[in-house]
Amino acid sequence: MAQLIKVNQCVSRYQLNLRCYANRYNWLKKRRMEAWREKWLDKHTIQNSVSGVDKYSNHWKIGFDDWLFDKQVLWSTRTAFERSARPDDILTEQWLRRMLKGINDVSFFMYRPVLLTKSGPVQLDSLLITNDRICCVHPLLGETGDVFQPYSQRMWNQITNGAAVRPLVNPMISLRRTKAVVAAFLKGKGLTSMQVATVVYAPDCYIEDTVNDYETDFVDQRNESEWFQRMDQHSLLMKREQLEAAEALLKMSETLCDSRKD
Repeated sequence: MAQLIKVNQCVSRYQLNLRCYANRYNWLKKRRMEAWREKWLDKHTIQNSVSGVDKYSNHWKIGFDDWLFDKQVLWSTRTAFERSARPDDILTEQWLRRMLKGINDVSFFMYRPVLLTKSGPVQLDSLLITNDRICCVHPLLGETGDVFQPYSQRMWNQITNGAAVRPLVNPMISLRRTKAVVAAFLKGKGLTSMQVATVVYAPDCYIEDTVNDYETDFVDQRNESEWFQRMDQHSLLMKREQLEAAEALLKMSETLCDSRKD
């Protein structure tokens, strides 16, 4: 599960010491996963055998992943001395849970951060930081089987199962803006080895009739698993440039918080 290091304008423990908490996350996950597995198997009186564990592995893993996601939200919205009001919808963002779960532990994720630039605060799309690239991610959410397709430079259509057509703003508009801001930021920090890509993510739906764009991945029901596997290939090991890019983005992200003593 990728590490959630920033939630919007919330204070994050990763801002204090990214490398420390990145390592602590891996240690905590490994330690708690084994304890969670044993406790679940004992509670459900399942014989601790290869066949028994394999048969019910999905059950305890789902519960553990939910617990780990909640723990990540806690780490990325408060520290020992400060806390932030987290976005109301963060715990119900199923696409976020799904993406974090689909990517491995050595990738970082920033959920809709606000970057402080020379021109002022800029609201970004979410950022997936692997060891050689930063993917700007824009989710498209709908009912299972809905179809998203462009029909003009500014607008797309969402076609529901009931054949209703709903207009929405072209997601590429905000993605191109996010990419330009992130690329300029990295260049200013001398981190030019990190590529910047764009991703339109519709995990429960379909994306059709998109123009060939080799810099954008259109991820839907059909190719989600393949895309996750491809992203894992970019995240086998943490690299210095990845850590430096994440640290720089965290440092220049807007944070609103209060003292926990109040």
